[in-house]
Amino acid sequence: MAPLRKTLSAMGIPDARTVSSLSDRARIRYAGIAICRQRPSTASGVTFMTLEDETGFVNLVIWKQVFEQFEVIAKTASFLGVEGRIQKKDNVTHLIAEALFVPTLPRHPETVTSRDFR
Repeated sequence: MAPLRKTLSAMGIPDARTVSSLSDRARIRYAGIAICRQRPSTASGVTFMTLEDETGFVNLVIWKQVFEQFEVIAKTASFLGVEGRIQKKDNVTHLIAEALFVPTLPRHPETVTSRDFR
């Protein structure tokens, strides 16, 4: 994610460290790599996701209605964007999702190269 940070910042998308410092109820857009999706049967249809970038993690809460509206993206996107509001309680920060999207980034093949493990 580090090579993409300049582009993401230009799009108004903060890093995870910045998200954790925002105030309760702040409205934001964030994007990161989906590393965990959980939909416990005891959570009444609520889905919990964790997104990661080069600075840390952002925990998402996706209510059933929002999940159903963006179901394909929620289930399949590895690089996920979210619009929503910050919820802070007892030093825990969550991003309450209102919309999901797949970020569109310009191609910069000269800035991101693969590693040769040989």
